[in-house]
Amino acid sequence: MGARNFRELLAQRQKEKDTLVCVGLDPLAEKLPDIVRAASTSTWAAVLLWMREIVDATAEFASMFKPQHAHWEAIDGGPHALQALIAHIHLKHPEVPVFLDCKRGDIDRTQKQYGHAHFTLEGVDGMNYNGYMGRDTLKALVDANRPGVALVGLGRTSNPDAWEVQDQVLADGRHFWEFMVERLHAWSREFGVNEDAGVVMGAAHKDPSDPEKVYSWHLTRGREIYGNDMWDLIPGIGTQKGFVEETVRGAFRGPGTIAINSSSGIIFASCGPDFPEAAAREAEKLRNQIRAAGGTCS
Repeated sequence: MGARNFRELLAQRQKEKDTLVCVGLDPLAEKLPDIVRAASTSTWAAVLLWMREIVDATAEFASMFKPQHAHWEAIDGGPHALQALIAHIHLKHPEVPVFLDCKRGDIDRTQKQYGHAHFTLEGVDGMNYNGYMGRDTLKALVDANRPGVALVGLGRTSNPDAWEVQDQVLADGRHFWEFMVERLHAWSREFGVNEDAGVVMGAAHKDPSDPEKVYSWHLTRGREIYGNDMWDLIPGIGTQKGFVEETVRGAFRGPGTIAINSSSGIIFASCGPDFPEAAAREAEKLRNQIRAAGGTCS
């Protein structure tokens, strides 16, 4: 497959299909539909068949696909199944970028191996990394032989337990996550990958200090820091109960600026024989909610 530019692919897909939905592919063996399990000789083969059906059913509503690596690692034969699924997406839906959720962050030597494993061997178009171990977490992923891949750092994530750390206020008044996002932006510019760089920014959510209010300041603050230089990968919608309208209002600045992820809410919509149709309905429902909130690319 020739060179692919992630953000160009993302923006073009969003314009063509008028969708900001990112379909998360996070299988759990215990959720396997019986009809799939009965048709397969092994768990990994069943998971591959299951996720292929989900991909094909939801592709019409997807601007990108995002497999979560740990969910595949935990299945015997899962990494092989993941590699086969990525190849299937590239073959059957080449216009849809594949982003790997892996949150890698380590010393430069190890980080380079992660980059080789995920980009060269598995063939994804982008991955996220944990910049809290410093600038080498990005520098070691940059490779002139891999132009156009998305490298997305952790900003303010969607899991509330993280806010105990990420929302700490520094001596100069900034939150720790603000400082981190500023570093991600600066490193992306320094290493010449700003065109496809991004930030993981959790969806708008209930304000911990006042549950009657919605907290979305981090999204608008992120845009103040990096403008449209970087795109937002937004988890926290669906089973994590994030707010679509406030998320779109805070982060969306046109095609290629955000992708809103839903995993469990789509892929586990049904464990019966209708699982592909149920997944497609949930993906379409989310697409329509985002459109109604102003997240339209047409």
